[in-house]
Amino acid sequence: MRNWLKINLISLTAIIAITGCGVDPKFLDQAQSKLDQLKTQGVPDSLLSSAKVYLYQAADAKKLGKTDLLKTSVDSLKKYLSAAEKFYSEKISTLLPSIESAKNQINSAKMDFSGLQVKQIDSMLAIADSFVNIKWYLQGYNICQEIIERLPQYKIDEEKSRSLKKTIPGDWLCVNETKGTENKAINATEKKIFSLGRDGKVKLIESKKGQSGPYLKEDWEFNSWGTWDMKGDTIHLFISRFAAVRQNFEKIYVEGKKKVWKKETQPTYDSLITDGSQDRYITYSDLKEDFKQIKKF
Repeated sequence: MRNWLKINLISLTAIIAITGCGVDPKFLDQAQSKLDQLKTQGVPDSLLSSAKVYLYQAADAKKLGKTDLLKTSVDSLKKYLSAAEKFYSEKISTLLPSIESAKNQINSAKMDFSGLQVKQIDSMLAIADSFVNIKWYLQGYNICQEIIERLPQYKIDEEKSRSLKKTIPGDWLCVNETKGTENKAINATEKKIFSLGRDGKVKLIESKKGQSGPYLKEDWEFNSWGTWDMKGDTIHLFISRFAAVRQNFEKIYVEGKKKVWKKETQPTYDSLITDGSQDRYITYSDLKEDFKQIKKF
């Protein structure tokens, strides 16, 4: 750790010392790079803001040829930049043990969770580990602290999901009808059947048939397969396969003075989904409001 600090936290005040009382022409660029690096490594903006102000002031003074202002600005920049570097050097010397302690706390608490709560914690821990692997210890530490702060909410989500999950397995039906008040020809029915198994598997059957508008008739069915789980009161559907069973449409076209219905049939297909593009979610309250459970598993 100490060797790494010697290599990567070279103080810019040393760079200034090399040039005596003058200002190294490259110093302002190097200062900007160091500020960017410290920000990336997690040093708070509150510790960098003054250095940024004096960097801007020095750059402006250099452009205008105000040597006295340039020197005082650079002196102040060195002061605040050194303070930020010192903060980082002192902070990271204690961060690794703190990160390990936080991870132990998180992993211990994680034993009380299941499903998507565990997955979310694991995904955030993976981010923290990736920061640690590239020696961005402040970011890794901050991620761990964020997880710890969220643990009470994860507990609430876990309790909700465990309570509601018992009532969900079964077939759920949603029916929406479209009927015209003036144009009686408009009459279409859309159905959705969500089959959510106790084994965590899900199948969705969605269809629509009838004239849904003055110029459109629809007759289609889509099937989806995948898995389901809960986070809090929200049901998440992870779709891994999607099939277009039929896609038949009719549209009105004007030919001369006549309106003619013409069929437009789209091809059927059955595809594996690997990018999450068909994933969806529905809250338990929306499921109860929009669907009716027609069969329990």
